[in-house]
Amino acid sequence: MTPTPTRPHAAAEVAAGVRTAVQGLRGWAREPRLLALGALPGVIVAAGLGIALGVLALNLSTIGSGLADAFGFEDGWAHGLVAATAAAAVMGAAALVSVALFTALTLAIGQPFFEAISRRVDATLGYEGEEVEEAWTAAVARGLREGAVTVGISLGLSIGLLVVGLVPLVGSVAAFACGALLGGRLLAIELTAYPMARRGIVARRDRIAALRPHRPRVIAFGTTVFLVFLLPLGALLAMPTAVVGATLLVRDCRDR
Repeated sequence: MTPTPTRPHAAAEVAAGVRTAVQGLRGWAREPRLLALGALPGVIVAAGLGIALGVLALNLSTIGSGLADAFGFEDGWAHGLVAATAAAAVMGAAALVSVALFTALTLAIGQPFFEAISRRVDATLGYEGEEVEEAWTAAVARGLREGAVTVGISLGLSIGLLVVGLVPLVGSVAAFACGALLGGRLLAIELTAYPMARRGIVARRDRIAALRPHRPRVIAFGTTVFLVFLLPLGALLAMPTAVVGATLLVRDCRDR
């Protein structure tokens, strides 16, 4: 009787996901020139998103106060609490959407750079599987389609998180935690597109199915990258290394 294979413990999978993200971040020490090229597309996208987020940040107080007024709270401590909570919820929802939009646009614009980074990782570690070639035009078109799906999902999630975030005291923390986990999963699905396509897994739904057995690891990896993206200049510096980490993630989940 053939023994049933045991599933990895969830805690071990989470630790492995975080470790893979950190290994990707160390890529700057190994391939600084290649990763510097990979950072260029992010600069272009971040310039536009940075302006939009800056305008939002400058108007957060007004937005929070307006939402407090809409809920019927008059001036006083209750009004101030609701206004601050609403402002935090709006900023949290905007962060989720902006990370998804930044990732989708940057991956599409920088397709040749990120494909080269992913291939270099596989070549360095001796990938021996059969590679499936995808024309760069097809890869860009697919990336834009999948990016639109990811941004659409993140918009829907952001509305739900905005509602959760409006709950005083605990809402902001709960919304941020859920946003990081959900946003991290979306991020991991996007980042693994290049190494997965090279292995013949092209469609987004097939990629999700292939990663499902390692869901805790995938979410932990994506959440770690998501949190790094929220740091000042984090998205710019971490984007190319996130592709490195995603390639390592696919190797761990598919090649072993």
